[in-house]
Amino acid sequence: MKNIRITDCRFRHGTDSFWGGEIVVHSHSGLHATERLLIERLKMLKAPPARLLIAGNRTGVTALVAAHLFPECEIVCHAFDLHHARAIERNLLTNGLRAKLVCDPGVKLFSMTDPPIPKKPVFRTVQVACTADIPEGPYDAAVLMFTHGMMTTELLFDQLEDIHRQLRLGGEFVIAAEGDTAILYKQYRGIFGSFTTVFDRKKVHCAVMRKRGELEKPRTFSATFEASLPGCPPITLCSLPGVFCHRRPDMGGLALAEIARGEIRANQKVLDMGCGCGMVGCLLAACVPSLRVTFLDSHARAMAATARNIQTLGLQNTALVLADEGYAEHGFDLFVGNPPYYSDFKIADVFLETAFETLHRGAVCLTVAKTANALSEHQMECFGNVTPTSRRGYQVLKSVRGARP
Repeated sequence: MKNIRITDCRFRHGTDSFWGGEIVVHSHSGLHATERLLIERLKMLKAPPARLLIAGNRTGVTALVAAHLFPECEIVCHAFDLHHARAIERNLLTNGLRAKLVCDPGVKLFSMTDPPIPKKPVFRTVQVACTADIPEGPYDAAVLMFTHGMMTTELLFDQLEDIHRQLRLGGEFVIAAEGDTAILYKQYRGIFGSFTTVFDRKKVHCAVMRKRGELEKPRTFSATFEASLPGCPPITLCSLPGVFCHRRPDMGGLALAEIARGEIRANQKVLDMGCGCGMVGCLLAACVPSLRVTFLDSHARAMAATARNIQTLGLQNTALVLADEGYAEHGFDLFVGNPPYYSDFKIADVFLETAFETLHRGAVCLTVAKTANALSEHQMECFGNVTPTSRRGYQVLKSVRGARP
């Protein structure tokens, strides 16, 4: 029996058993139904794959099971968000597999903490790719897990075509998903031609299909839109599925950029955290070309969209940082961010703490929110001062970096 443990809890945890106890998985509250379906299907692949792609997974359990079933297989795990890629890396290392974490060229991979030291002897390496697209194939087989909140439907459609492109002819694809089966089945049929449903119950299904040829008309899911600041010419920006406010400018971001325009001076350093497609930082750099702008986000698609926009606009003195825990470089003159408010403001607090640690004394932090009362309280606690400004139906909150309150 092989035990896989992805929780530190020794007593109160969920347990999933596969194939009569051949593999037992200990997790915090049990595996998601889609992940259990994928794991069950791994043993039913038509032939042991020489190269296997695992996409949409947040835990690394599917990779750990695949490593047990296929000792000679090269395994590639893909995740769009660095937070998920780090979780996969930790669980692989905890269970005796070395994780090789990679990102796209031109992007700096940053972490506040070092990867954990493996607790067991390491026998093989699994590549964990936090990249905008699937790492280059061909793959003999691919599996994909899709759950609500994991990615937008448009990003899923984009990834389905990307997986199809990277599979070898005859390569097998297994997807376990929750959602509207009518919409998803239409996509499977349009991309793969035919598929077999092996499970469909309570809005969760598992389907198996095979690559029989190349797509005649691959779709393009990127989009462009214009944005501008008062007194500056408009710029055209590209966005990608999975990036915040795909296909349109975010009004909160525009409000943030308009207030930030009055704060910047030539040759200053700006940190644009949660940059998305880079709209705020690009607008500022287009108006003041001598700015040095660092774009930071946890999503690989955000980095890719920002990289395209930097290149298209011909911006200089820029840096792309993929990070999910904050940033440690100091000496910035301006911090701009539109922090998310879920997870009980834990992520927003990471934004504010990063702003405080990266700004020099007297530098300015600007954040934006539709309803800013709660964010204002957190920002006041961090900086000791907050000045709100109404703009475009949003509140832009300004704090000046002084001593820690």
